[in-house]
Amino acid sequence: MSGRANVNRAQFTALLAAAMAAATFAGPAFAVLARFIIDDLGLTRAQFGLVVAAFSVVGAIASPPIGRMTDRIGGRKSLAGLFFLSGLGMLAISVASSYTLLVATGILTGIGQAAGNPATNKLIAVHIPVGGRGAVTGLKQSGVQVGVFLAGVLLPAGALAWGWRATLAIAGGLSLLTLGAVGLVVPADPRRADGSAVSARISWSEPVLWLSAYGFLMGLAGGAINTYIPLFGEEAIGLSVSVAGSVAGIAGLVAFFSRIAWARHSERKSSYISSLTQISALSVLFVGALLASQSAGAWFLWIGALGLGASSTAWNAVGMLAVMVFAGHERSGGASGVVLLGFLAGLALGPPVFGWSVDRFGRYGPGLWGVMLTFGIATLVAALWKRSTRTAPA
Repeated sequence: MSGRANVNRAQFTALLAAAMAAATFAGPAFAVLARFIIDDLGLTRAQFGLVVAAFSVVGAIASPPIGRMTDRIGGRKSLAGLFFLSGLGMLAISVASSYTLLVATGILTGIGQAAGNPATNKLIAVHIPVGGRGAVTGLKQSGVQVGVFLAGVLLPAGALAWGWRATLAIAGGLSLLTLGAVGLVVPADPRRADGSAVSARISWSEPVLWLSAYGFLMGLAGGAINTYIPLFGEEAIGLSVSVAGSVAGIAGLVAFFSRIAWARHSERKSSYISSLTQISALSVLFVGALLASQSAGAWFLWIGALGLGASSTAWNAVGMLAVMVFAGHERSGGASGVVLLGFLAGLALGPPVFGWSVDRFGRYGPGLWGVMLTFGIATLVAALWKRSTRTAPA
């Protein structure tokens, strides 16, 4: 594959990880700054959930066309656009003065989010040979968790010191600065082969549709729990803002390593479906620990949050690695967009439904039971997929 010999793998992987952090940073930022934003703009929890939903809905709708565009224009240009839109979106959030404008900024950042996986998957499929993709994919997907960790640890402290708006403005500026590294690190895209006639068939193939359905359920459950876990720690367990943010941040650090481990294991064993089944089954158990924390105390909150970091958030690394196998480098962008459509649709629905549940019942228990059930259904979907396939994709 042309271009592979010219890639500095360490710099290349680090930049892709930074891209994933930038593309998804608005999600954890909204989560750990929930208290500040709700109080500043006078929002209900359901309204706040709708802001997160706008971020995810736009990402879901835009993912297939952006994936196809990535196949046409190449990964490098898509990566540059990602950094620009993500940085601009964070700056826009920092100056939003009303609920309507806050929703609009969620839409803008959602477009940047939609480019994350198609652009980075495309670049890996083009520049990294089979056998080395597991580690690179795990590391670049772990960039999301680096963003979660930094958001959880740094944003609450920054918000307390300088205000949440100034803190987000700094984050947006850093994303725009990183844009300059794209041309230095990423080689020029090779000339695209003529394969447009098979694009739709590959993008909407059976394995990709299974992944999209599974991703929808993981996004539905994971989006709800990841958005509200800091607020759950504050309101249901009695943690301070800083400690509750640290729970999310450290869980993100755990997820950094778990994504690498799950991706490498899946590639070595060609066990994508089995790994996805195990990931969602473990997630059921760790949501149970969150439920128990309401009566048993903060230790169970830590167990549940760290356990989810080691399980549910790793599905994306395995799923994105599988997309490259199913679609090949020519159509990895479009196929990634289809899977992302399912995942982000679930991610959009989960937070507002969970927030409505807390507002309606005045407690977190019903929503947590719903999250546990959704992870259970995802396990069933993966098991049915495995049953319908004699061998895992290889």
